[in-house]
Amino acid sequence: MNILTIDQNLLLAINHLVVGKSAFEDSVVKFCAVYLVYTLPIGLVYLWIVFKKQREALFLSFLGTILTLFTVNKFIIPAIWLRPRPDLSAIGANELLFHRPDYSFPSDHATALFGIAFGLYIFGFKKAANWFLIIAIITAFARVAVGVHFPLDIVGGAVSGLVGVSIVYALKGHIVKYIYKPLLKILKKVRLA
Repeated sequence: MNILTIDQNLLLAINHLVVGKSAFEDSVVKFCAVYLVYTLPIGLVYLWIVFKKQREALFLSFLGTILTLFTVNKFIIPAIWLRPRPDLSAIGANELLFHRPDYSFPSDHATALFGIAFGLYIFGFKKAANWFLIIAIITAFARVAVGVHFPLDIVGGAVSGLVGVSIVYALKGHIVKYIYKPLLKILKKVRLA
């Protein structure tokens, strides 16, 4: 049995365990799969306004995530492997959401949420990182449960997010000096910082 078969079987197991039990449970899982990711921008704006001393950590975490989403996820990985989304009707899964017929590896939701969580850990904002990690795990599980992603897509997204923030961490001094501090001056002039 190869890894893709194991991945598909795991998706089926999670889908059958969670989806189709009750309308209430299905609505909760659907909400988590679709809407919980919106806590990311809301949370970041809240943290930016309230925790002024951690703005550098927020900026670096966000930059690492954006770097990964728009380089690794959109250009590098698709040049190597275009994995279609799960075909729920073909594998016998319960369909709860209609999903676009685009590619699923790695999960952009997992990249963004885990990237922010890992970045906040790396840059020392651990309390906020814990919250984002919880949201990332719930969202990732829900997206597998509804059949939008295979479990391996989630792992790929988490690794992708970690790679992005690790690159930013390695270049932290240059990024703070040449990007963050000049940007912060501009934001202060327009009263956004």
